[in-house]
Amino acid sequence: MEDLAMWKSRALKAEEELSKLRAEGEKSKPNLPQPVPAVLDPETTALLVLDLSNRCSNPAQVCSLLVPRIKEFLPKVRAAKVFTVYTIITGEVGTPLGKVWDGFDALPGDPVIAPDAFDKFMGGELYALLQERGIKTVIITGAATNNAVLFTATSAAKVHKYNVVIPYDGVIANGKYESEYPFYQLSVMPGGANTLCSFTTLEGISFKHDASG
Repeated sequence: MEDLAMWKSRALKAEEELSKLRAEGEKSKPNLPQPVPAVLDPETTALLVLDLSNRCSNPAQVCSLLVPRIKEFLPKVRAAKVFTVYTIITGEVGTPLGKVWDGFDALPGDPVIAPDAFDKFMGGELYALLQERGIKTVIITGAATNNAVLFTATSAAKVHKYNVVIPYDGVIANGKYESEYPFYQLSVMPGGANTLCSFTTLEGISFKHDASG
């Protein structure tokens, strides 16, 4: 009986310590950057739609919750004639899933690429497409926030010096932590790369009527 009481006492003490650590963690939790409206030049802006393939037709895939939001955003992008690039996962190429999600009705001139990396600049194809059109700003959407979005945004800002715009509701991940941490990470990147990143919502993105507007 004494041993049982001792173990109960230790368990209670451990739970108390854990509760203290959780409380301290909440206090020190980094604040996420606030979303701000983004007014962009359509001639020098590109929309990147990362890894939203036909796998997103499966309700078991978290990206199935995102594709309807991107679909609603696309008419605004197309009306402004913004250059749009889609990526698909390398391993899906040549399979029924290896296509851009059917619901987007991707335009014939929209490039679809499949870099073999979370960073979609890997291999140089994406960079070449953007350079050819004089792109200075990239809107990054897609899945997952903690994989393709995070690594592509990091490369866009740190390596290639693009202005990076990420809408909170234009990306998605499997959990709360995976969804939130990338925004904090991008907002504190060293070397000034963080100053090239801004955060908004899909509704908060608008396009100038012309290059001088």
